Amino acid sequence: MSRAARTVEHLRTTLDVLAVSARMRVSELLATPATLVLTVIQPTALLLILLLSLPDQSPQRTAHAVSGVLLTAFWGATVRGTGAVLARDRAQGVLARAVTGTKDARLVVLGKGLGAGLLSIGQISLALLAVLLLLRRPVSAHHPGWLAAGLLTALLSGAAVGMLIACLFVLTRHAMQISTMLIYGVYVLGGILIPPELLPAALRWLSYGISLHWLQEFLGAAAAGRVQPWPLAAAAGLTAIYALCGALLFQRVVTRARKEATLDVV
Repeated sequence: MSRAARTVEHLRTTLDVLAVSARMRVSELLATPATLVLTVIQPTALLLILLLSLPDQSPQRTAHAVSGVLLTAFWGATVRGTGAVLARDRAQGVLARAVTGTKDARLVVLGKGLGAGLLSIGQISLALLAVLLLLRRPVSAHHPGWLAAGLLTALLSGAAVGMLIACLFVLTRHAMQISTMLIYGVYVLGGILIPPELLPAALRWLSYGISLHWLQEFLGAAAAGRVQPWPLAAAAGLTAIYALCGALLFQRVVTRARKEATLDVV
């Protein structure tokens, strides 16, 4: 087999693993009642509260509120949905087979993260659209191509963060505490619900290391008709860093499970 043929076969296998893993995670989440709470009920309630309390009802301000709620709900669903992938596999007794199989287990986790992200963004978007139609609130939608690029970056960022959090959940005994800290820490410090300028100066710099902060800045500007590539580039760069850290941490999981036998995977 030629090198080109091997490359095509490897790419096909990789895409198959990602697709099967994504479908598997979507099926799992659809069978979980908490998914409806995280991706429909919570964002619906939050957007209703924001829109009914906003003194400025302009399409630009509405679009900014919608993007903030979308990212807020997506982050919560990512931590509680994607982050629990490895812990769920261990509870079901399949983690050992995953980390010792012939396929790269990182692809399985990444595929499940992408599937969870697609489902979350889809359900959240439909819920928010229903609220806008109910309240008859117009939304400015300038530069739909840039908005799609921002949502794609959010999806990839969620998958990368999901792998990182999933490894942390397996390597530590304090998964619930970590998940709570991550969810509300990003809510407060990420500039999604609270503008960074309202944070204490000593904490304001922390938002610069959170990809959702830059995505909120980019999506809000794009919805208002201003294209600012720099926040999108910053979010993409942070996503790459998250992915690298997640891959290295996952390798640590595999090393502890295979070589050192210091990690319980069953």
